[in-house]
Amino acid sequence: MPEQYFIIGADGKEYGPIPLDTLILWIHERRIIGASRVRAGNGSYTEAASLPELAAFFAPATFAQPVVPSAPSVPSYAGVQGGMQADFKVWNLIGQAWDLVKSHWLVLGGMLLIQSLISSLAHKVPHIGWVLWLAVEAAIMIGIWRAVLGMIEGRAPTAAMMFEGFDRFGDAFLAGIVRLFLIVLGLICLIVPGIILALMWVFTYPIISETRIGFWEAMGRSSALTEGYRWKLFLLALAGIPVCALGLIFFFVGVFISIAVMMTAFGLAYRLIKAQKQPAGQAPAQPTGQAATQPA
Repeated sequence: MPEQYFIIGADGKEYGPIPLDTLILWIHERRIIGASRVRAGNGSYTEAASLPELAAFFAPATFAQPVVPSAPSVPSYAGVQGGMQADFKVWNLIGQAWDLVKSHWLVLGGMLLIQSLISSLAHKVPHIGWVLWLAVEAAIMIGIWRAVLGMIEGRAPTAAMMFEGFDRFGDAFLAGIVRLFLIVLGLICLIVPGIILALMWVFTYPIISETRIGFWEAMGRSSALTEGYRWKLFLLALAGIPVCALGLIFFFVGVFISIAVMMTAFGLAYRLIKAQKQPAGQAPAQPTGQAATQPA
């Protein structure tokens, strides 16, 4: 009997058994990534990219070469290999982000509106309001980042996703506190150090959202990932000013759609930089942890 496989989805549930052909098809559809947790038969769970029979599908230079049974075409924005630009161009990223968001603007804008309302209510709690705000904010942002990164991979976001980040509550909360304290301290020290720190750790939440690593390691990985790209990321952040200002024109509510566009632009930048920093011919060095994708 052919080997059967099981995977852990982004919701933490186990899916399977499925044959190898179906597993390969899901990889082609970008419903499984290199960091997805997979086991063969009664074996232990490991990263999909580490399995010999799957490793070739995650090598950037050979992703499209293995034969995929009955595979449909890959969505035009399905990850870096699927059609995203090869160079970091600020307005191209924003344009691609808008192309993605415009099909899901109501869901994404609604998520950010609800997140803003919840944060406002948390602030009203006497004495501990700012702590409660940061705790809730961090967990919800993990959920929203999962929705954004999933959308980039070709999956439609749902409003319920914004509450799925509470499985990473502890690390998200600690990352939020440490980043806030150090960035504010840096801003007090002539402003520039705070901006640099904010750019260094801009990918902390996306990394936490798709891995199981601790907050400090996630901040370290974000710092390493942004090295050499911080000036471009700063320009991308500056471009968000007119984008959000444009959103304000539409009865204020449009600003939440503008924020969704900018989050998606940074998500695209995150995927792009990860791909550009991956050595050619090697499987992506993705962290161990919960998959960012969930099989349908």
